[in-house]
Amino acid sequence: MKTFLPILLLAFCSFVFHVSLSAQDGDREYVIVEYMKVKPGMNAKYLECEKAWKLIHQARLKKGLITGWELEEVMVPGGTNAEYGYLTITHLKNWKGIDALNQSWDDATWAALTQGLTDEQKEAANSAGQYRDLIKREIWTGGDMVFAPGTAHPLYRVENFMNIPAGGMEEWVEMETRFVKPVHEKSIAMGNRAGWLMGFMVLPSGSEYPYQASTVDFFNTWEDMQKSNQAAWDAVYPGMSDAYIGNRIESTRTIVRTELRRLVDFVE
Repeated sequence: MKTFLPILLLAFCSFVFHVSLSAQDGDREYVIVEYMKVKPGMNAKYLECEKAWKLIHQARLKKGLITGWELEEVMVPGGTNAEYGYLTITHLKNWKGIDALNQSWDDATWAALTQGLTDEQKEAANSAGQYRDLIKREIWTGGDMVFAPGTAHPLYRVENFMNIPAGGMEEWVEMETRFVKPVHEKSIAMGNRAGWLMGFMVLPSGSEYPYQASTVDFFNTWEDMQKSNQAAWDAVYPGMSDAYIGNRIESTRTIVRTELRRLVDFVE
């Protein structure tokens, strides 16, 4: 049996963002991120399940219900005590798109979305709950970003989840966009990374949640992640002390979690 996702659940859904924070709300893209923990011994079955779901996401894309989808594997942190091991990211054109996706779970639309699947693929898609637990959902929207020309689907992503002090969001945004972004641009020009972006969590919200925003660094290769950014900092801010740089950055936020992920599959 497929699971019906009511709008209240969809409201709790993180991550490649294609819009500016200054865009009008009606034009702003949102993403729903679903965090998955695979059950013991079920990794291969889970990935087969996601292959079936990829076909459904492709059908959703053709119908205009979504603008993209990604499956990512969490490489670090890992282990049996990790909160989750995979996440899926569903891109929506705007806020209304979340409700449109929710409404697409009726029997008629589901039948249309799955008509190209074999019986085995339908069974795999409908058996997701046997292979993994859905840990949580979040809704995010995007802020500033920069990518190398021609960048398409970098393999590795490092996300830093940020706790922003109450009343400090504007200061953090200013720090990231005016102070640090030029260094990211220089680092990209030097071939050290593929891209960088900022994200803002829309839902859930409230003081009990440890983070409200994030930055994501994109890398094409594993080796790129080890490359130093010191030359980029020296080029952009010659003579600036490490102490000043550290204080300028750390005074605006606390990194509560850093996560390394690998792109497994996508629909565009």
